[in-house]
Amino acid sequence: MKTMNSFKSAIAPKIRVVISGILFGSAIISMNCFVQTPALAGVIAQGDSQQSKTVPLEMFAGYYQLPDNASFIQFELKDNVLFAQWNNKEYQLIQINETNFESKEEGHKVEFLKDSSGQFTSAKILDKIVTVKVEFDPKIVKPLSAAQLKGLEGTYSLQNNSFKINIRSSANGLILKQLWDNKEIAFTPRSETFFLNEDGTFPLTFLLSDGEATQVTCFEKDVWLK
Repeated sequence: MKTMNSFKSAIAPKIRVVISGILFGSAIISMNCFVQTPALAGVIAQGDSQQSKTVPLEMFAGYYQLPDNASFIQFELKDNVLFAQWNNKEYQLIQINETNFESKEEGHKVEFLKDSSGQFTSAKILDKIVTVKVEFDPKIVKPLSAAQLKGLEGTYSLQNNSFKINIRSSANGLILKQLWDNKEIAFTPRSETFFLNEDGTFPLTFLLSDGEATQVTCFEKDVWLK
């Protein structure tokens, strides 16, 4: 790791800046044009219309987590139209076919993806950024029981390193203490395994086994083992 005293990963802020810049910013999308006969165009349009109705738009709605683990996109259905909420902005999406959409004004692409069981669990942005659907609202603190919080307590060691942190429960969530400088950071839960600090830039993701944490991931890749 680089500088540890602030416990701020050098990677995470850069990822957020890059994603924020490209996700729904200005872009020029070129499309190959081709000629259709009126009859063929009608058949294709009818086929696309029928295909687009095979999946209810409600299946796509929800919060999707970006690779930095601290940022989220919300897809919301309003009057049977899908909108993307990102970085305090709203973008109307136009359905191209069953699982592909484009933002109305900018033409940015969104593709919803299924997992092996056939459920829509992720969305690809601009053909390059894969976001994962979550079952919680990242803007709402989720109260956890004392037993749930206690299962996350303990001392964790940074994988392949000598740095250690201690995590203990508090009235509102968790307190992380950096054992190399005794600095403490407070976190509140958004789910049983996902926590954020006060300004929402420092994510903790726990891996549980029978209700007990075995490891915690800070930011995107910093893995600490219990």
